[in-house]
Amino acid sequence: MEGMNHMKKGLLLVPFMTGKGGTETVIKNLFTAYNQSANRHDYQLRIYSIGGSNDYAWAQPVEKVTIKRISNYRLGRTLYYLTCLPGYLLRVIKRERPDFIISTNPVMWFLAYRIVHLLKLKTRVIAWYHYSLQRKPVRPLFLHAADDYLAISDAISEELVRAGIAREHVYTIYNPITTDQTVVQRPLAGPARFIYLGRLDLDGQKNLRDLISACRLLRGEWRLDLYGDETNAQAVKDFVREQHLEPQISFRGFVANPWQQIKQASALVLCSNFEGYPMVLAEAMSHGVFCIASDIDGSNELVTPSNGSLYKLHDYQDLAAKMQAVIDAPQKMPAQKQIQTTVEKLLPQEYLHRFNQAIASILKEKDGVK
Repeated sequence: MEGMNHMKKGLLLVPFMTGKGGTETVIKNLFTAYNQSANRHDYQLRIYSIGGSNDYAWAQPVEKVTIKRISNYRLGRTLYYLTCLPGYLLRVIKRERPDFIISTNPVMWFLAYRIVHLLKLKTRVIAWYHYSLQRKPVRPLFLHAADDYLAISDAISEELVRAGIAREHVYTIYNPITTDQTVVQRPLAGPARFIYLGRLDLDGQKNLRDLISACRLLRGEWRLDLYGDETNAQAVKDFVREQHLEPQISFRGFVANPWQQIKQASALVLCSNFEGYPMVLAEAMSHGVFCIASDIDGSNELVTPSNGSLYKLHDYQDLAAKMQAVIDAPQKMPAQKQIQTTVEKLLPQEYLHRFNQAIASILKEKDGVK
Protein backbone atom coordinates (compact mmCIF):
# COMPACT_ATOMS: atom_id res chain seq x y z
CA MET A 1 0.00 0.00 0.00
CA GLU A 2 1.84 3.05 -1.30
CA GLY A 3 1.87 6.36 0.44
CA MET A 4 2.23 4.96 3.96
CA ASN A 5 5.63 5.10 5.56
CA HIS A 6 4.93 3.40 8.86
CA MET A 7 3.10 0.31 10.04
CA LYS A 8 -0.56 1.08 10.69
CA LYS A 9 -2.42 -0.66 13.49
CA GLY A 10 -5.82 -2.31 13.07
CA LEU A 11 -8.13 -4.09 15.49
CA LEU A 12 -10.69 -6.72 14.49
CA LEU A 13 -13.46 -7.01 17.11
CA VAL A 14 -15.53 -10.21 17.03
CA PRO A 15 -18.24 -11.47 19.41
CA PHE A 16 -18.65 -15.06 20.62
CA MET A 17 -18.38 -17.49 17.69
CA THR A 18 -18.95 -21.24 17.71
CA GLY A 19 -15.75 -21.84 15.76
CA LYS A 20 -17.40 -23.72 12.90
CA GLY A 21 -19.24 -20.95 11.03
CA GLY A 22 -18.59 -19.19 7.76
CA THR A 23 -17.24 -16.00 9.38
CA GLU A 24 -14.56 -18.00 11.21
CA THR A 25 -13.53 -19.64 7.93
CA VAL A 26 -13.24 -16.24 6.22
CA ILE A 27 -11.06 -14.86 9.06
CA LYS A 28 -8.83 -17.96 8.98
CA ASN A 29 -8.45 -17.72 5.19
CA LEU A 30 -7.70 -13.98 5.36
CA PHE A 31 -4.91 -14.40 7.93
CA THR A 32 -3.48 -17.46 6.15
CA ALA A 33 -3.21 -15.39 2.95
CA TYR A 34 -1.75 -12.44 4.93
CA ASN A 35 0.98 -14.68 6.39
CA GLN A 36 1.80 -16.28 3.03
CA SER A 37 1.91 -13.03 1.07
CA ALA A 38 5.27 -12.18 -0.49
CA ASN A 39 4.46 -8.45 -0.28
CA ARG A 40 5.30 -6.32 2.73
CA HIS A 41 2.21 -5.25 4.64
CA ASP A 42 1.70 -1.69 5.86
CA TYR A 43 -0.69 -2.66 8.62
CA GLN A 44 -0.91 -5.13 11.49
CA LEU A 45 -4.23 -6.59 12.51
CA ARG A 46 -4.90 -7.77 16.06
CA ILE A 47 -8.06 -9.71 16.91
CA TYR A 48 -10.07 -9.13 20.07
CA SER A 49 -12.30 -12.17 20.56
CA ILE A 50 -14.84 -10.83 23.05
CA GLY A 51 -16.87 -13.73 24.39
CA GLY A 52 -14.58 -16.54 23.32
CA SER A 53 -15.23 -19.45 21.00
CA ASN A 54 -16.02 -23.16 21.35
CA ASP A 55 -13.17 -23.99 18.95
CA TYR A 56 -10.20 -21.77 18.15
CA ALA A 57 -8.92 -23.59 15.03
CA TRP A 58 -9.96 -20.49 13.04
CA ALA A 59 -7.46 -18.36 15.00
CA GLN A 60 -4.47 -20.63 14.25
CA PRO A 61 -2.89 -18.34 11.62
CA VAL A 62 -3.53 -15.18 13.71
CA GLU A 63 -0.33 -13.89 15.26
CA LYS A 64 -1.95 -11.44 17.68
CA VAL A 65 -5.22 -12.43 19.32
CA THR A 66 -6.63 -11.35 22.70
CA ILE A 67 -9.29 -13.67 24.05
CA LYS A 68 -11.82 -12.28 26.52
CA ARG A 69 -13.80 -15.23 27.86
CA ILE A 70 -17.11 -14.26 29.45
CA SER A 71 -19.53 -17.14 29.97
CA ASN A 72 -20.41 -20.51 28.49
CA TYR A 73 -24.05 -19.42 28.51
CA ARG A 74 -25.70 -17.07 26.08
CA LEU A 75 -27.53 -15.17 28.83
CA GLY A 76 -24.25 -14.52 30.66
CA ARG A 77 -22.64 -13.18 27.49
CA THR A 78 -25.68 -10.99 26.70
CA LEU A 79 -25.60 -9.47 30.21
CA TYR A 80 -21.88 -8.73 29.81
CA TYR A 81 -22.41 -7.10 26.40
CA LEU A 82 -25.20 -4.94 27.84
CA THR A 83 -23.31 -3.80 30.95
CA CYS A 84 -19.53 -4.19 30.72
CA LEU A 85 -18.73 -4.08 26.99
CA PRO A 86 -18.65 -0.25 26.63
CA GLY A 87 -16.10 0.06 29.47
CA TYR A 88 -13.99 -2.81 28.12
CA LEU A 89 -13.88 -1.34 24.59
CA LEU A 90 -13.08 2.13 25.97
CA ARG A 91 -10.02 0.70 27.78
CA VAL A 92 -8.89 -1.27 24.72
CA ILE A 93 -9.24 1.65 22.26
CA LYS A 94 -7.61 4.11 24.70
CA ARG A 95 -4.64 1.76 25.14
CA GLU A 96 -4.24 0.62 21.52
CA ARG A 97 -5.08 3.92 19.74
CA PRO A 98 -5.54 2.04 16.44
CA ASP A 99 -5.62 3.57 12.96
CA PHE A 100 -8.67 1.49 12.09
CA ILE A 101 -11.16 -0.83 13.77
CA ILE A 102 -13.12 -3.53 11.93
CA SER A 103 -16.03 -5.39 13.48
CA THR A 104 -18.43 -8.08 12.27
CA ASN A 105 -20.92 -7.15 15.01
CA PRO A 106 -23.25 -4.09 14.83
CA VAL A 107 -23.22 -3.41 18.60
CA MET A 108 -19.42 -3.55 18.68
CA TRP A 109 -18.85 -1.24 15.73
CA PHE A 110 -21.52 1.15 17.12
CA LEU A 111 -19.76 1.33 20.51
CA ALA A 112 -16.33 1.63 18.86
CA TYR A 113 -17.62 4.52 16.71
CA ARG A 114 -19.01 6.35 19.75
CA ILE A 115 -15.80 5.79 21.77
CA VAL A 116 -13.57 6.99 18.90
CA HIS A 117 -15.59 10.23 18.74
CA LEU A 118 -15.54 10.58 22.53
CA LEU A 119 -11.73 10.23 22.57
CA LYS A 120 -11.42 12.53 19.51
CA LEU A 121 -9.32 9.95 17.66
CA LYS A 122 -8.86 9.82 13.89
CA THR A 123 -9.51 6.06 13.92
CA ARG A 124 -11.71 4.76 11.05
CA VAL A 125 -14.45 2.35 12.12
CA ILE A 126 -15.27 -0.31 9.52
CA ALA A 127 -18.41 -2.47 9.53
CA TRP A 128 -17.89 -5.97 8.10
CA TYR A 129 -21.35 -7.54 8.14
CA HIS A 130 -21.59 -11.15 6.96
CA TYR A 131 -25.35 -11.34 6.42
CA SER A 132 -27.98 -9.96 4.10
CA LEU A 133 -29.65 -6.87 5.62
CA GLN A 134 -32.98 -8.17 4.31
CA ARG A 135 -32.62 -11.46 6.17
CA LYS A 136 -30.92 -10.13 9.32
CA PRO A 137 -31.70 -6.39 9.50
CA VAL A 138 -29.49 -3.99 11.46
CA ARG A 139 -31.13 -1.10 13.32
CA PRO A 140 -30.43 2.18 11.43
CA LEU A 141 -28.85 3.68 14.58
CA PHE A 142 -26.22 0.89 14.52
CA LEU A 143 -25.91 0.56 10.74
CA HIS A 144 -24.97 4.20 10.23
CA ALA A 145 -22.47 4.23 13.12
CA ALA A 146 -19.42 3.37 10.97
CA ASP A 147 -17.14 5.24 8.57
CA ASP A 148 -16.72 2.49 5.99
CA TYR A 149 -18.22 -0.88 5.05
CA LEU A 150 -16.79 -4.14 3.72
CA ALA A 151 -19.41 -6.11 1.74
CA ILE A 152 -19.14 -9.86 1.07
CA SER A 153 -21.35 -9.75 -2.04
CA ASP A 154 -22.67 -7.36 -4.70
CA ALA A 155 -26.19 -7.86 -3.31
CA ILE A 156 -25.18 -6.80 0.22
CA SER A 157 -23.27 -3.85 -1.25
CA GLU A 158 -26.47 -2.70 -2.99
CA GLU A 159 -28.50 -3.23 0.22
CA LEU A 160 -26.10 -0.92 2.08
CA VAL A 161 -26.45 1.78 -0.59
CA ARG A 162 -30.25 1.46 -0.51
CA ALA A 163 -30.09 1.85 3.29
CA GLY A 164 -28.44 5.25 2.82
CA ILE A 165 -24.73 4.41 2.99
CA ALA A 166 -22.66 6.45 0.49
CA ARG A 167 -21.42 4.17 -2.30
CA GLU A 168 -17.83 5.48 -2.04
CA HIS A 169 -17.66 4.12 1.53
CA VAL A 170 -18.73 0.58 0.53
CA TYR A 171 -15.97 -1.84 -0.55
CA THR A 172 -17.10 -5.13 -2.09
CA ILE A 173 -14.40 -7.68 -1.25
CA TYR A 174 -16.39 -10.99 -1.47
CA ASN A 175 -15.10 -13.96 0.59
CA PRO A 176 -11.98 -16.09 0.14
CA ILE A 177 -11.92 -19.84 -0.47
CA THR A 178 -9.19 -22.30 0.39
CA THR A 179 -8.76 -25.02 -2.17
CA ASP A 180 -6.05 -27.22 -3.59
CA GLN A 181 -7.85 -26.90 -6.97
CA THR A 182 -7.70 -30.63 -7.66
CA VAL A 183 -10.32 -31.59 -10.25
CA VAL A 184 -13.06 -33.89 -8.89
CA GLN A 185 -13.75 -36.15 -11.85
CA ARG A 186 -17.18 -36.59 -13.43
CA PRO A 187 -18.25 -40.23 -13.60
CA LEU A 188 -17.76 -41.48 -17.17
CA ALA A 189 -19.98 -44.52 -16.70
CA GLY A 190 -22.68 -45.68 -14.28
CA PRO A 191 -25.05 -43.39 -12.37
CA ALA A 192 -24.83 -39.58 -12.30
CA ARG A 193 -23.54 -38.52 -8.90
CA PHE A 194 -25.11 -35.48 -7.22
CA ILE A 195 -23.67 -34.09 -3.99
CA TYR A 196 -24.99 -31.75 -1.31
CA LEU A 197 -22.76 -30.10 1.32
CA GLY A 198 -24.27 -28.24 4.25
CA ARG A 199 -26.55 -28.45 7.26
CA LEU A 200 -29.41 -30.93 6.78
CA ASP A 201 -32.59 -28.80 7.03
CA LEU A 202 -35.83 -29.98 5.46
CA ASP A 203 -37.68 -26.63 5.54
CA GLY A 204 -35.17 -24.25 7.14
CA GLN A 205 -32.55 -22.15 5.38
CA LYS A 206 -31.09 -25.09 3.42
CA ASN A 207 -34.51 -26.22 2.13
CA LEU A 208 -33.78 -29.88 1.31
CA ARG A 209 -37.48 -30.43 0.57
CA ASP A 210 -36.87 -28.95 -2.90
CA LEU A 211 -34.00 -31.34 -3.57
CA ILE A 212 -35.73 -34.52 -2.39
CA SER A 213 -39.00 -33.59 -4.18
CA ALA A 214 -37.00 -33.07 -7.38
CA CYS A 215 -35.23 -36.41 -6.96
CA ARG A 216 -38.63 -38.16 -6.98
CA LEU A 217 -39.09 -36.99 -10.60
CA LEU A 218 -35.68 -38.08 -11.94
CA ARG A 219 -35.39 -40.80 -14.58
CA GLY A 220 -32.37 -42.95 -15.34
CA GLU A 221 -29.45 -43.84 -13.11
CA TRP A 222 -28.39 -41.41 -10.38
CA ARG A 223 -27.19 -41.19 -6.76
CA LEU A 224 -27.24 -38.37 -4.20
CA ASP A 225 -24.75 -38.06 -1.33
CA LEU A 226 -25.70 -35.68 1.53
CA TYR A 227 -22.74 -34.39 3.57
CA GLY A 228 -23.39 -32.23 6.61
CA ASP A 229 -24.40 -31.70 10.23
CA GLU A 230 -27.26 -34.10 11.03
CA THR A 231 -28.58 -32.31 14.15
CA ASN A 232 -31.92 -31.64 12.40
CA ALA A 233 -31.67 -34.51 9.92
CA GLN A 234 -34.51 -36.72 11.18
CA ALA A 235 -37.20 -34.86 9.22
CA VAL A 236 -35.00 -35.13 6.10
CA LYS A 237 -34.51 -38.90 6.61
CA ASP A 238 -38.27 -39.39 7.16
CA PHE A 239 -39.06 -37.49 3.94
CA VAL A 240 -36.55 -39.58 1.96
CA ARG A 241 -38.25 -42.72 3.30
CA GLU A 242 -41.75 -41.40 2.43
CA GLN A 243 -40.59 -40.74 -1.14
CA HIS A 244 -39.08 -44.27 -1.39
CA LEU A 245 -35.67 -42.85 -2.29
CA GLU A 246 -33.51 -44.69 0.26
CA PRO A 247 -31.70 -46.81 -2.38
CA GLN A 248 -30.43 -43.69 -4.18
CA ILE A 249 -29.81 -41.20 -1.34
CA SER A 250 -26.94 -41.69 1.14
CA PHE A 251 -26.37 -39.76 4.37
CA ARG A 252 -22.61 -39.25 4.83
CA GLY A 253 -22.68 -37.13 8.02
CA PHE A 254 -20.39 -34.21 8.86
CA VAL A 255 -16.96 -34.52 7.22
CA ALA A 256 -14.22 -32.01 8.12
CA ASN A 257 -12.58 -32.05 4.66
CA PRO A 258 -15.24 -33.35 2.25
CA TRP A 259 -13.28 -32.42 -0.91
CA GLN A 260 -10.57 -34.88 0.10
CA GLN A 261 -13.20 -37.61 0.36
CA ILE A 262 -15.29 -36.87 -2.76
CA LYS A 263 -13.68 -38.69 -5.67
CA GLN A 264 -16.44 -38.25 -8.27
CA ALA A 265 -19.26 -35.74 -8.78
CA SER A 266 -21.52 -34.86 -11.69
CA ALA A 267 -22.93 -31.77 -9.96
CA LEU A 268 -23.36 -30.09 -6.58
CA VAL A 269 -26.91 -28.97 -5.70
CA LEU A 270 -27.79 -26.10 -3.29
CA CYS A 271 -31.47 -25.26 -2.67
CA SER A 272 -31.15 -22.56 0.01
CA ASN A 273 -33.95 -20.13 0.78
CA PHE A 274 -31.28 -17.48 1.47
CA GLU A 275 -27.49 -17.17 1.69
CA GLY A 276 -24.95 -14.40 2.28
CA TYR A 277 -22.29 -15.55 -0.15
CA PRO A 278 -22.46 -19.37 -0.48
CA MET A 279 -18.86 -20.52 -0.21
CA VAL A 280 -19.84 -24.13 -0.87
CA LEU A 281 -20.62 -23.20 -4.49
CA ALA A 282 -17.30 -21.41 -4.92
CA GLU A 283 -15.39 -24.32 -3.39
CA ALA A 284 -17.16 -26.83 -5.66
CA MET A 285 -16.37 -24.69 -8.72
CA SER A 286 -12.71 -24.50 -7.67
CA HIS A 287 -12.68 -28.32 -8.05
CA GLY A 288 -14.31 -28.10 -11.49
CA VAL A 289 -17.72 -29.25 -10.24
CA PHE A 290 -20.85 -28.04 -12.08
CA CYS A 291 -23.32 -26.36 -9.66
CA ILE A 292 -27.14 -26.22 -9.66
CA ALA A 293 -28.56 -23.66 -7.22
CA SER A 294 -31.72 -21.78 -6.30
CA ASP A 295 -31.90 -18.35 -7.93
CA ILE A 296 -31.33 -16.20 -4.83
CA ASP A 297 -29.00 -13.29 -3.92
CA GLY A 298 -25.49 -14.61 -3.41
CA SER A 299 -25.93 -17.81 -5.41
CA ASN A 300 -26.88 -15.88 -8.55
CA GLU A 301 -23.63 -13.89 -8.29
CA LEU A 302 -21.60 -17.08 -8.51
CA VAL A 303 -23.61 -19.34 -10.84
CA THR A 304 -23.41 -18.55 -14.57
CA PRO A 305 -23.88 -20.68 -17.71
CA SER A 306 -20.08 -21.13 -17.62
CA ASN A 307 -20.20 -23.10 -14.36
CA GLY A 308 -23.75 -24.20 -13.57
CA SER A 309 -27.45 -23.45 -13.74
CA LEU A 310 -30.06 -21.72 -11.57
CA TYR A 311 -33.59 -22.94 -10.85
CA LYS A 312 -36.58 -21.01 -9.53
CA LEU A 313 -36.74 -21.37 -5.72
CA HIS A 314 -39.48 -23.83 -4.60
CA ASP A 315 -40.12 -24.92 -8.21
CA TYR A 316 -38.84 -28.45 -7.70
CA GLN A 317 -39.98 -29.43 -11.20
CA ASP A 318 -37.59 -26.81 -12.60
CA LEU A 319 -34.85 -28.22 -10.34
CA ALA A 320 -35.62 -31.75 -11.55
CA ALA A 321 -35.30 -30.57 -15.17
CA LYS A 322 -31.85 -29.07 -14.43
CA MET A 323 -30.73 -32.30 -12.71
CA GLN A 324 -32.19 -34.44 -15.51
CA ALA A 325 -30.08 -32.53 -18.05
CA VAL A 326 -26.96 -33.60 -16.11
CA ILE A 327 -28.11 -37.24 -16.21
CA ASP A 328 -29.10 -37.17 -19.91
CA ALA A 329 -26.42 -34.98 -21.47
CA PRO A 330 -23.26 -34.71 -19.32
CA GLN A 331 -21.28 -33.95 -22.50
CA LYS A 332 -23.13 -30.61 -22.77
CA MET A 333 -21.83 -29.35 -19.41
CA PRO A 334 -18.99 -26.76 -19.42
CA ALA A 335 -15.43 -28.11 -19.34
CA GLN A 336 -14.12 -28.54 -15.79
CA LYS A 337 -11.09 -26.28 -16.36
CA GLN A 338 -13.48 -23.55 -17.56
CA ILE A 339 -15.57 -23.94 -14.38
CA GLN A 340 -12.41 -23.47 -12.27
CA THR A 341 -11.51 -20.18 -13.96
CA THR A 342 -14.84 -18.61 -12.92
CA VAL A 343 -13.82 -18.43 -9.23
CA GLU A 344 -10.18 -17.37 -9.55
CA LYS A 345 -11.02 -13.97 -8.00
CA LEU A 346 -11.86 -15.77 -4.72
CA LEU A 347 -8.47 -17.47 -4.33
CA PRO A 348 -6.78 -16.26 -1.11
CA GLN A 349 -4.09 -13.98 -2.62
CA GLU A 350 -6.61 -12.35 -4.99
CA TYR A 351 -8.93 -11.80 -2.01
CA LEU A 352 -6.12 -10.37 0.13
CA HIS A 353 -5.27 -7.91 -2.68
CA ARG A 354 -8.89 -6.60 -2.60
CA PHE A 355 -8.88 -6.45 1.22
CA ASN A 356 -5.56 -4.54 1.23
CA GLN A 357 -6.81 -2.11 -1.43
CA ALA A 358 -9.92 -1.38 0.68
CA ILE A 359 -7.81 -0.76 3.82
CA ALA A 360 -5.38 1.44 1.83
CA SER A 361 -8.23 3.60 0.48
CA ILE A 362 -9.80 3.92 3.94
CA LEU A 363 -6.48 4.91 5.55
CA LYS A 364 -5.72 7.47 2.82
CA GLU A 365 -9.03 9.12 3.66
CA LYS A 366 -8.13 9.02 7.37
CA ASP A 367 -4.82 10.74 6.62
CA GLY A 368 -6.51 13.28 4.37
CA VAL A 369 -4.82 11.94 1.21
CA LYS A 370 -7.09 11.97 -1.84
